[in-house]
Amino acid sequence: MSGITLLRGEEMKMQLKPHFFSFFHLYIIFFFLLVWAYVIHDFFDAHKFQDFRFYDIIIKIPFVNEVLAGAIIWSLALFVVGFIARYLFMDAGGQSIFRLYSGLAILGIVVLSYHKWKMEDTEAFGLWFIPGITAAVGLIGLLSVDAYRRSFTYYLTDNRIVIQGNFLMNRSERQVRYNHIEDIKMEQGVVGTILGYGTVLPLTGSGLGTGSDETMVIAGSGAEVKGLGIGLLGGSRTSSKRIRHNPHDCLYGVPQPSKVRDLITENIQSDTGVEHLKNIQELLSKQEENEDE
Repeated sequence: MSGITLLRGEEMKMQLKPHFFSFFHLYIIFFFLLVWAYVIHDFFDAHKFQDFRFYDIIIKIPFVNEVLAGAIIWSLALFVVGFIARYLFMDAGGQSIFRLYSGLAILGIVVLSYHKWKMEDTEAFGLWFIPGITAAVGLIGLLSVDAYRRSFTYYLTDNRIVIQGNFLMNRSERQVRYNHIEDIKMEQGVVGTILGYGTVLPLTGSGLGTGSDETMVIAGSGAEVKGLGIGLLGGSRTSSKRIRHNPHDCLYGVPQPSKVRDLITENIQSDTGVEHLKNIQELLSKQEENEDE
């Protein structure tokens, strides 16, 4: 059953959800944690700490023993992967991935440090805690990503596009009439082309499918610093629209994107024609009223 109430005379044309592989980058990010949990368990169990290139430097840090050094090595890998994901997936949750990985790394170091301070011997604790928390976050993350993907539903009727999201307790809905769409952009990567999915962005004047980037232009230096609001010599803030690949603002990773685009195009033409006909009818009605007077 449709999740929207159809208007009088309105007809449902298509109902879509994001393709499984459209969130593949997020599945990979959390699958990496499962793999890393296995690797780090073997690392702890086989006492391979000394094989790490910078082990001699890390072990010289005050308060650090062999197990805590292993945890630091584990956390460094999380920081590096999170940092890379932040820039590779900037429009698709990269910042959140970096925060998650960083938070997990910091949590592991803090808990092991506290345990060493209280118990001295951290080897048995570290052997199950570090791999355990890594695997738990990876598994919960995989399930959460799949639930997040399935929480989006896109409805295309003959009058409008409705974008709905319902993840946990957060609900969102956006609607746009076809005659408000100014442009349509379709994007398919290599994997999307092979597997038959892509993103369709209906761009409107109200901002659907677009976002704003703010930059600070520093007077005198000629430099632009993204997101910075303070300059030594003063400056002016400018903003520009860019396409936003956000499941809340576009038809993200939908199957058969070409068919979706063509359907939107047809409805735009039909809706525009209806609007023109209404305008003509209103003009004729006004002329008839004026003639009667």
